[in-house]
Amino acid sequence: MNGNYLKGVFVPLVTAFDHAGELDKSAMKKLTAFTVEKGVHGVIPAGSTGEFFALSAEERILLLETVLEEAGGKVPVYAGTGAITTRETIKLTRQAENAGAQGVLVITPYYISPSQEDLYEHYRKIAENTSLPIIIYSNPGRTGGLFPTPDTIERLAAIENIVALKDSSGNMSLTAEYIRRTKGMPFSILMGQDKLFFAGLMHGCTGLVAATANVSPALVVELYRACMEREVDRGLELQSKVTLIRNGFESLPFPVAAKAMMNLAGLEVGLPRAPLGLGRKISSAEEEELRIILSRIDI
Repeated sequence: MNGNYLKGVFVPLVTAFDHAGELDKSAMKKLTAFTVEKGVHGVIPAGSTGEFFALSAEERILLLETVLEEAGGKVPVYAGTGAITTRETIKLTRQAENAGAQGVLVITPYYISPSQEDLYEHYRKIAENTSLPIIIYSNPGRTGGLFPTPDTIERLAAIENIVALKDSSGNMSLTAEYIRRTKGMPFSILMGQDKLFFAGLMHGCTGLVAATANVSPALVVELYRACMEREVDRGLELQSKVTLIRNGFESLPFPVAAKAMMNLAGLEVGLPRAPLGLGRKISSAEEEELRIILSRIDI
């Protein structure tokens, strides 16, 4: 199964909520259509950007079904199915497979501190219980510093339906070692840190998992194209714009600013679920800063 490398731009979709804080299916369909029309190569509902931690298991499936319906087979849909325990992750992954997902994105367990052997067994058992392609998701900043070592990734890459790693470590030395250790294997390293898209692609990453593509998918798709065609100056120019968006995201607790920027851009996605953004509208000064960033993104 993992003979085909994952390539291109994958968007971890923001989850849209209505004024009552419930899943907004209509807004999710509009967001899915918007990203697909701009040329992205895949979408991911219920990832970190999609506030998976704030969704019930039932909401995850409803969200997935909504995105699958709108994507209509135009691009693959990889469902976020990560959970703390192996048992729960397998359950969510089976539900995603039954719903029609083309693959899953599985974050390393959070709150707890498994060993590297624990991590290997975690992913091995998930792979045994699904026929779907699995993207391992490493985000040590959100999981208490936990990340799979290059040794662990090399072992996991040998499993047929474990097809890629999304690396959001922000550590290019680590990313480079992942690339080196899996070179020649049917396995992809996807850059998940928006500020390092250019660096990752030029070093050998085959794709991007881009939260910033929720705001400007065309920008990230063009950055990917420029890097693949080794248009260095163009790639650097576009990376600076992606970095502007990411800086905007990081100006407030994630994903408060991300959603605020999308709302300002006319992509109505509501507020994050409590306690994030609870009863708090961004200030006029904060809004103006985000508007300035949007005005500098002309693609």
